[in-house]
Amino acid sequence: MDPAVIAARLRELAIYYELDGDRHRAFAYDRAAKSVGAANGLHRLLDEGRLEELPGIGPSIARAVGELARRGNLEVLDRMRAKWPPVVIELCELPKIGITKARALYQALQPADLDTVAALCRAHAVRSIKGFGATSEDAILAAIEDRRRTGVRDILVDALPHAELVLAQLRAFGFTAEHAGPVRRWSEIVDHFAYAVVLDAEAQRGYLADKLAEMVTLDDRDAIGGRLATGMRVLVVAAPRAHYGWALIRATGSPEHVAMLEARAADRGVALATLVAPDEASVYAALGLPMLPPEVRDGTDELVAADAGDTFLDLVTLGDLRTATHCHTTYSDGKHSIAEMTAAAAERGFAAITITDHSAAASYAGGLDRDALLAQAAEIRGLVDPPARIFRGTEADILADGAIDVPPQLLGGLDLVIASVHQRFQLDEDAMTARLVAAMRQPFYKIWGHALGRLVMRRDPIKLRIDDVLDAAAESRAAIEINGDPHRLDLDPVNARRAAARGIKFVLSCDAHSVRNLDYMRYAVAMARRARIRTRDVLNALPPDEFAAIVRPTDSAA
Repeated sequence: MDPAVIAARLRELAIYYELDGDRHRAFAYDRAAKSVGAANGLHRLLDEGRLEELPGIGPSIARAVGELARRGNLEVLDRMRAKWPPVVIELCELPKIGITKARALYQALQPADLDTVAALCRAHAVRSIKGFGATSEDAILAAIEDRRRTGVRDILVDALPHAELVLAQLRAFGFTAEHAGPVRRWSEIVDHFAYAVVLDAEAQRGYLADKLAEMVTLDDRDAIGGRLATGMRVLVVAAPRAHYGWALIRATGSPEHVAMLEARAADRGVALATLVAPDEASVYAALGLPMLPPEVRDGTDELVAADAGDTFLDLVTLGDLRTATHCHTTYSDGKHSIAEMTAAAAERGFAAITITDHSAAASYAGGLDRDALLAQAAEIRGLVDPPARIFRGTEADILADGAIDVPPQLLGGLDLVIASVHQRFQLDEDAMTARLVAAMRQPFYKIWGHALGRLVMRRDPIKLRIDDVLDAAAESRAAIEINGDPHRLDLDPVNARRAAARGIKFVLSCDAHSVRNLDYMRYAVAMARRARIRTRDVLNALPPDEFAAIVRPTDSAA
C-alpha cells in the first residue's frame, strides 16, 4: 500500500478516536499519520523492522502500519466505520462544525445523511441539543446549503491524502492511472478528484465501472463520475493507450483550457477524440503548441503566450531553490532548534537556511526582543561547521502605522527582514493600503511576507488596493514572498503575476515551524509556477552569497 494511503487511513482512525472521546489515541494516530506521510523509504523501514524510528510511532501503531501495508485494512478501522457512518464524517468536515458538535448532533438525532440534518435544522430540532442554539443551527444549515451549491471542497494539503487513496485503488485494480484535475494543477481549493486511466481493451470499461460502482455511477461513454462517502466528487476519464494524451489533458482541465484547445483543434481540422497521441506532448504538438505544464492551464492567455514563443521551460522548480527561507525555531513558536532545522534543510539539499523568528510585537508567538535576538545571534555564531549556511533574520510585524518592528540598532546585523501583517487585519481599504505602502517605503530591504494575510477557506484576504502597494514595492527595496504554508499559499498566483509584471522579485518560502514544514517548499513552488514565475526572478534560487547580498537590509553593518 502506498504510504500516502496508509497515512490517510491513520488520519481517518484519528478522527474516529476523537469521536469516541479518546483524545490521547486521536493525537497519537494523527501524529503518526503525519510521520508516515513525511517518511522516506517507509517500506524499507518496515522490512528492516525499524518503523519505530519514525517520530510518534510506537509498537502498537507500528503493528497497525504493518497490517495496513500487508492487508490494506485494519479490523479496528472496519469496526469504527460501522460505528460512525459517513454522515458523521461529513458533519466533521463542514466549516465551523468540528468533531465535538458532529458527535453530539449525531448521538442526539441519528440523522441518516446531510439532507436529514438540514431538515432537522429547519424544524429547529438541532437547537434543542445541549450546547447548540439558534446561531449554531443556522450555521450548520448554511454550511450544508453551501455544500449543496458548490459541492464538497477542501484545501489542497487536506485533499491530497484522500486523492492518493483513490489513485492507489485504481492502480490496485490493475490500471495505469494518473492524477488529474485540480490536484494535478495544484489548485489551492480542490472541488473534485480527477484521474486519467488507460484502457488496454475496451472490455475493461465495464470492469472499471464495476470496481468503482460503490462510489461512482456511469456518466457518459468515456467518463465515469460519482461521489466518495465524504461527498467529494470523483471523475475518471478512461481511454485506450493510443488516445491517452487527450484523456489526460481533458481530465486535468481547467475547463477553460480544454475549451480553448477544442476550439483550436476545430480551426486546424484536428479530431482530438481520434487523434493518435499516447501522451500530452503529442496532443499539444498536433496543435502547434509546446508541452504546457499543468500549473499554467488556467484558461487565460497561456495559448497566446505559447504562440508568442513561451515554452514555460524556465518556470521555477523545487530543485532550483538553494536557500530554505522563513524558518522558525524554539526561540519563538517553532518546534525544533536552530541546529535541528539547519540539519534538516541540508538533508533536503538546501545550501542555506534563513532563521527568521517572530519579532517582539508578536508576543502571542514568543516574539524576540533585543536581548533574545542577540542571544540567538550568539548561538548561531557558536555552531561549529553547520551543514548548511545560516542567515540570521527576523519575521517582523508590520505595525498599524506601517513601521516594521525591528530594533534600529540591530538592523545592520541582520541578514534579512521578512515584514508581515499579523494583527489588525480588519482595517478598511484606505487604512490598510496606507499601512502597507508605508511599510514598502521603509528605506531598508524587506521581503513582504504572506502578503494578503489569507488563510485558504478560513480567512479572507485583507482589504487593500493591491496595485498601490505593488507600485510602492516596485519602487522600493523590496521583494515579495510566496508562502508555501498550505493554509496560506500567499501571495496567490493571480496577484503574483501582477507583481511579476512590475519586475518585482520573489522569495519562495516554507514558513516552517518544524522540520517537517520544510517540505512546504513544494507548495510555494507550485503557486509560483501557476503564476508563471521564472527561476531568474526567484532570489533564493540564486547561490547563497548572491541571495545574501541582495536581501541584506542595509548596505553596512553599522
